[in-house]
Amino acid sequence: MDIRFIPTNEQVMFRDSVRRWLERGGEGGADPWPHFAEMGWLMAALPEEVGGLGGSLDDAAIIAEELGRGLVKAPFVEVAVTATQLLLTLAPERVAAVASGDSRPILAHDEAEARGDPLWVSTRARRDGEGWRLTGRKTGIVGAEGADIILVSAVAEGQGLTLFEMPADTAPLRRFRTIDDRSGAELRLNDTPAVPVGPPGGAEAALLHALDCALVLESAEALGGMARVLDMTRDYLMTRKQFGRPIGEFQALRHRLADMFIEVEQARSMVLRGLAGLRDANPRERARLAAATRARVAQAGAFVGAQGIQLHGGIGVTAEYPVGHYFKRLTAFDLRHGPSAVQVERFAALSLPTQAGTGS
Repeated sequence: MDIRFIPTNEQVMFRDSVRRWLERGGEGGADPWPHFAEMGWLMAALPEEVGGLGGSLDDAAIIAEELGRGLVKAPFVEVAVTATQLLLTLAPERVAAVASGDSRPILAHDEAEARGDPLWVSTRARRDGEGWRLTGRKTGIVGAEGADIILVSAVAEGQGLTLFEMPADTAPLRRFRTIDDRSGAELRLNDTPAVPVGPPGGAEAALLHALDCALVLESAEALGGMARVLDMTRDYLMTRKQFGRPIGEFQALRHRLADMFIEVEQARSMVLRGLAGLRDANPRERARLAAATRARVAQAGAFVGAQGIQLHGGIGVTAEYPVGHYFKRLTAFDLRHGPSAVQVERFAALSLPTQAGTGS
């Protein structure tokens, strides 16, 4: 399996450009999307024929990791990876508008009963003359604020799993702030009109691929967050003094810091393995590695976040100190698309040998 350990010159440039933007204030309360488009971050993983830079998901992972390190709230992965990978397969003519920043589609796929099963879709679509109407409920939508299009997965009568779209400004969204202060929403459909994207019944393979990409690229974003927690915790331990010495010199605390470092590096290795898996021609192997990546990174994030809080002491849970905000982001990451235990179960199921002749 081709695992790329050393970043290319282009990837180093992407990483440095994100870091410089964050050093200058990052989001700063303003919409960062025009800057994302101007810097080419939205087109980093797209082929040239659809308006991209001819890069790969590895390039997008570099950007996602740095945005996670900066605790950026904008839905880079949700738009530039998940939604865009869907459109690449089902409506490639729509991708150029996303790459230029003129369109910001968001996928509404997760349902409360799914528990991490990517093919659990209870939302139904029925024909209404020449159009379609959808009924169901989608949860856990991140990044709906600022979106112009909501992409909705539903089972079309007589056809199968289909992707639909509707304008975000008229979609029946219930908006809220997530635990990590991002833009969240729930979509409640009740005979709501929608337009199919791609052929009716032809969305299953595209959805599975896009969701595997989401698992891995969101893991890269979480990796950036936990790496930042490690840095902050190390700096704090070497600054805070007790008995006239930095507490980072105490052996017990150094061991805990070492454990955090090991978890971060294991998570990094899993992200690299997951990215390699996305290039695998076997969809089952791709899904297996995506589930493993999500599970292991979520476990590492929970450990690193909790250790960061504990080693900071009381200051770690104050609103003014950033380590607690990173802990919230890592907690929210663990719960999206089913918690890590669900992804472990999915990995185990996909690791079982398939029966001969099934075509799996």
